[in-house]
Amino acid sequence: MRIDLPSNNYADVTLYDNKKRDLLLICPGGGYEFTSWREAKPVAECFGSDGYHTAVYYYRENKLIHPAIISEAETLLYKLKEIPNVKRIITIGFSAGGHLAAHMLVSFPSLVKGSILAYPVITSNIRFRHAGSFLNLLGSDLSKDRVEEVSLERHIPKNCGPVFIFHTVDDTAVPMENSMLFLASLRMKRIPVEAHFFPMGRHGISIATKDVPFEDMTPDDFVGKYGHLHEWVDLAKAWLKRI
Repeated sequence: MRIDLPSNNYADVTLYDNKKRDLLLICPGGGYEFTSWREAKPVAECFGSDGYHTAVYYYRENKLIHPAIISEAETLLYKLKEIPNVKRIITIGFSAGGHLAAHMLVSFPSLVKGSILAYPVITSNIRFRHAGSFLNLLGSDLSKDRVEEVSLERHIPKNCGPVFIFHTVDDTAVPMENSMLFLASLRMKRIPVEAHFFPMGRHGISIATKDVPFEDMTPDDFVGKYGHLHEWVDLAKAWLKRI
């Protein structure tokens, strides 16, 4: 099933069966420039096999800027809610897709039950922000007030859903402080959060299986070096069963 949006962005929906189940809305990374295939269908298949409906949100076919992008995301959430088989919606986001997934969580707590965030872009703090993501999200207007609108650790509501976070300490693309700042803000609001920080791992490892190797690595070499990080997927699946 495909949900087409007016902008030409769309979501590919896969229903596990005809039962009413939770749906995982997956936002691939790509610096708000594109949506990475490595964090799209392979993620849907990995989590969907555990009995979830899934939807992959291709949100950069038309590169909407803020706030149009979050308005479109709200429209998609309502369309997903209209599907009779959908029970709750949990967002899963990677890198810049993690920003979008978290933005939906904090903006629409009545529609999003919780979020799984893998090495997410979160903060506009100049020391830690991923400059390219914010440029692609905001366009040419990078005024202080506008940038702070999308610094998500500043905008967590009291009724925010629970969060699962995964990051590597030596991530050189999106510093782990993005996750740490979000974690600290969630704790201040007493929002349930589970966080896992692994000491080493290149940015963008996705689910760390042979299905998603980096372009400069063979599948075997990729798994040999990063396969142990697949543990985050098992931890996230266990977390999903508890929320």
